[in-house]
This record gives sequence, C-alpha cells and structure tokens, in this order.
Amino acid sequence: MQPQLPLKRKRNVAKFPLPPSEEPYLRSVPPRKKVVPPRTLKTEIPKFQSHRAKRSRRDELARLRSIAEQQPKTSTRPQKRPEKAESFLSQPPLPKKSPLTSRKRSVSSSVVLYATRMLILGMGVAVISGTLLSMLKPGSSSSLLSQAADVESNQEWKSPSIVPLAVQQTREITALKTELDTVIAEYPSLTPGIFLIDVDTGAYIDINGNVAIAAASTIKVPVLVAFFQAVDQGRIKLDDMLTMEESHVAEGSGDMQFRRPGTKYTALQTATKMIVISDNTATNMLIEALGGAEVLNQLFQSWGLKNTIINDSLPDLSGTNTTSPKDLINLISQVNQGGLVSLKSRDRLFRIMERTKNDSLLPRGIGRGTIIAHKTGNLKSVLADVGMIDLLNGKRYLLAVLVKRPDEEQTAINLIRDVSKKTYQYLESSEQ
Repeated sequence: MQPQLPLKRKRNVAKFPLPPSEEPYLRSVPPRKKVVPPRTLKTEIPKFQSHRAKRSRRDELARLRSIAEQQPKTSTRPQKRPEKAESFLSQPPLPKKSPLTSRKRSVSSSVVLYATRMLILGMGVAVISGTLLSMLKPGSSSSLLSQAADVESNQEWKSPSIVPLAVQQTREITALKTELDTVIAEYPSLTPGIFLIDVDTGAYIDINGNVAIAAASTIKVPVLVAFFQAVDQGRIKLDDMLTMEESHVAEGSGDMQFRRPGTKYTALQTATKMIVISDNTATNMLIEALGGAEVLNQLFQSWGLKNTIINDSLPDLSGTNTTSPKDLINLISQVNQGGLVSLKSRDRLFRIMERTKNDSLLPRGIGRGTIIAHKTGNLKSVLADVGMIDLLNGKRYLLAVLVKRPDEEQTAINLIRDVSKKTYQYLESSEQ
C-alpha cells in the first residue's frame, strides 16, 4: 500500500495521485478569469480654490492677453452690430418705479373712473327728468309708447267720464226688425224694450232701447262689473271675508237669507251667488262692500249708463231701481271689448254669467251647443233677460229684452222666447 500524498492546488485545480493508467485521461481545468469593469474617471470639481490657484489663473489670462495684443491685426472687419441692438444698448436703464408714483397713478385712475361714472349718472338723471317734464307739461307731444301705455292703464284702472258704445252701430237690421214688430204685435198688453247688436258687423236693432225701465235683478250686472273693477284696483280681494249682517238679509231669490247673521263668505262666493242664483242678500252685501248705492251710481254714470240707478236695496219690489236695454248692452259690450275691467276679470265675469240657473227666457230661443252668458230679472211689473250669445258659426251678438207687463203677466215669458228665437235664426243663417 502506497502512502497518501498531500493535496496539491495548482491553477484552482486539485490533483490527486492517480494510478499511471488513468493519468492520460486527466484534463486540466482552465482558471476562471475575473472580469473587472473599467473604471470611469470622474472629474472632481473642487469645492473651492486656494488663493494661489486663483492668482496663477489670473497670471495665465494676463499672459494670453499680452500675446494676443502682440499679434498683427487682420483685415477682416468685425460684424456690425444691429441698429436695434445698438439703440437698445445705448438707451439708459429705466428708473425704478417708486411706490409714490404708482400710488399717484392709481389715485388718478380712480379719479377718472369716478368722474366717468358721475357723468353717466348725470346723463341718466337728465333723461329721466326730461321724460317726467314732458309727461307733466300740458300740450307736450309724447311718444307712441307712452301714449299706448296711458291708453292701456286708462282702460284697466280708470273710468272715463263719458264712455261711448264700444261696438259702433253701423246699420239697422230692417228685415229682422220687421219680424220682431210682428211678434210684438201679438202681445198688445206688453211693452217691450229691445236692443240687439252684432259684435262682428255693428248691425243693430233698437226698439225702445233708451227708455228707462225697472231693472229688477238685471241691476246685478253693473254691480258685478263694479266688483271686478274694485278687485283689479286692489280695493277688494277675491278671498276677502264678508260678513252677512241682519241688515243684508233680503227675501226673494237666493239661499243666503236662511243662514244665521254673522255667517262669513268670501267676496268671490258672494258675487257668484248674486248672479248664479240671483241672491238678493249677496247683492246687498256687495253694494255695501263697494261703498254704497251713491258711490255705485256715480260709477255707473262715469261708464255712460244714463238710466242705470240704484235707489233701493234688494229685492226692490216696487221697482225703483232702473236701467234700460241700451245701458245693459253698452255695459256688456265694453267689458267684452276689454274695457272697465282687466281681461282676467272679464273672463271670470262671463264664466259666472254662463252659470246662471234660470234658463227659461233667452236660452229657450237658441239652438243646442250655443253658449250664452246672461242674467235674468223678475218682478211683478217687469220680466227681463240680457246676455251675450256665441253661435256655432263663430258669430257673437248681444241682446237685451226687458218687458213691462201687468201684474205677473205670464205671456211676457213667451215674448222674450220668441224674440230670442227670431234673432237666433236670422243671425245663425245670415252670411254677413
């Protein structure tokens, strides 16, 4: 047995003693090379330079400058500096703005702005003053716009002293008048007052139209117009509460008379009952709320209603309250044309009149589908109905029939129906 030899290392390869037969098969392992990355030289920038280094640099710059001065000058001309650059460089530096000058400039700008505003304000005041002076000065010419505004305000809120018939009368309907005369002749005991006008053409019929007659409940139509005019003027509101007093209670038509005194109703409820069921108690409440009979009579006169007068509270069994067929048509015509009350109040007024319960007079003479807004009146001595009728062919006419009669003469009902029927048939078939 051979003795063991120590381990030998050569080139990172360990060799063990091998038998001679295996030595040729031994292959040496090449050593592994270490890869060292190339070192990059970093230029170190000194954080500071010593006084000696700075001095040597100055000396070097001075030496280079002296060498450059000793060299001969070349013939090449230096490039000319641009004029703009020279002018810019030649200008002296701008002085710094002091806070005093900036404050002066801000004060001056605010003064100019304030003066401009005062000038504009003065011009506006001058224009307004001139406009007011031109409006207040009598005889001065006003613009079309101010005239239109004045007309509209007068129509809505002011009642002119004399109001002509809103629909101008053009020609008398002679053919229809002949037919009506024939009908009237059949009732010798009755004295009718008739006024008819076609809203579209102005054609009319006048039979005793200006004769004063007991108004009965037709007096409630001008009271209704006065109520809505007061609403438009703000003197009364539709939801104002009115208290029924003992002095308001009236017999005859209406159901408010059966309520206890002290019962409250809104103003609109009171006006509606006055027309729809012809409530006399409601009428007395509204007359008092509007200022009384004297105030209303003056108002009626300002509307041009010469024969319409309230002399007694309702029910006025003696017939002292008066009106005329032409007064009633004049009033309804003005309201229909947008006068006396606002358009909103006009619509409410006619809607209330369309709900009238008593349909035994004028409505009996018109065809089915025809719309009528009307108000009846009934006393022992008078039977009446006045209304605005809209036909299916688009025509509209106003008709008032007030009949004087002996004590509750029932034939007056037939006379009013016949007049309504003849008028409806003529205007419904007429092409004009």
